[in-house]
Amino acid sequence: MPLPLPAKIDRLVEYSHRYGEPAMTNPQIADALTERLGRTVTSAFIAALRDGSTSDIPKDLAAELCALCRCPDPAYLTPARDEDVDIDQRLRLWTLARDRGLKHLAARAPGAMTREMMEELIADIGALPLRA
Repeated sequence: MPLPLPAKIDRLVEYSHRYGEPAMTNPQIADALTERLGRTVTSAFIAALRDGSTSDIPKDLAAELCALCRCPDPAYLTPARDEDVDIDQRLRLWTLARDRGLKHLAARAPGAMTREMMEELIADIGALPLRA
């Protein structure tokens, strides 16, 4: 089942920061998007997207938010597509790897793993202890 927009945004924000640094806040996201887009984006609007009270995200804002968060696909926040599952799995994998201190995780074989195999890998990495 595809993730709802608020979950996708939260996944992006959690993925985007380095280990030991806090995730961006709604005001920080709004300020960065305002600068990138050249128009005002309010933290209230970002909060509304994240809490689900609005799902009307302009395409250019969605693409810039993906870029801001280093998402590999600028269309991740557009309406659900089948590819979103694959992107979500990669975001979860790399977030877990970062938080567990894995420095050498080779993921060079696109298409070699099924989604089920990727979920098993995500579960295995998730079972490792968080780095201190």
